[in-house]
Amino acid sequence: MQERDCGTITAWRTAEECNTGRKYTYREKLQRNRSLLAKIQSRGYGVTKMKGSYIEGYGTESAIEVHEDIFFVVDIKSSGNLESDLRAWGELFEQDSILFVPAGGDTALLIGTNKCQDGYPGYGNKKAFDKRSMGFEGEFFSRVSGRPWKFYNEEMAECVLPQGYFGKWGCKTIAESDWRTLEVPE
Repeated sequence: MQERDCGTITAWRTAEECNTGRKYTYREKLQRNRSLLAKIQSRGYGVTKMKGSYIEGYGTESAIEVHEDIFFVVDIKSSGNLESDLRAWGELFEQDSILFVPAGGDTALLIGTNKCQDGYPGYGNKKAFDKRSMGFEGEFFSRVSGRPWKFYNEEMAECVLPQGYFGKWGCKTIAESDWRTLEVPE
């Protein structure tokens, strides 16, 4: 985070999709995340798989902690395209927002990518965070060894970039495929 732009994103969708009112099945969520991972890797970004958390209905009596598989993405080539790519993928996969951390790691931006009326922080809107907080929950956070902190999580697994011609070809094929057609373990 000190040297490269970073961010978090997922294709997981717990809430109903605003245009159709339908919810994605567990299998569809896995397929969507597999497609997103291939898109991230095909652009040459470094990526780590994590477990993220957020509070659905934050600040209300019905508030509940929701978990989802997320990706921590690093612009290892310093391309300068990470923010725009995360925003495009957030919109493609109907995410309320993505998190972008400019190089230096002192600030973070929650950027709205969903045009639904109730999506937070609202399409195109940015909410700036100027501190990293350890040991405190908030609307968006993760946990390390059960202890909350904002934006990161303990359940991380490095996603190794595809190697060789066939690995890169396979990644490109998945990235360009419709996520509904992808095979995933159940």
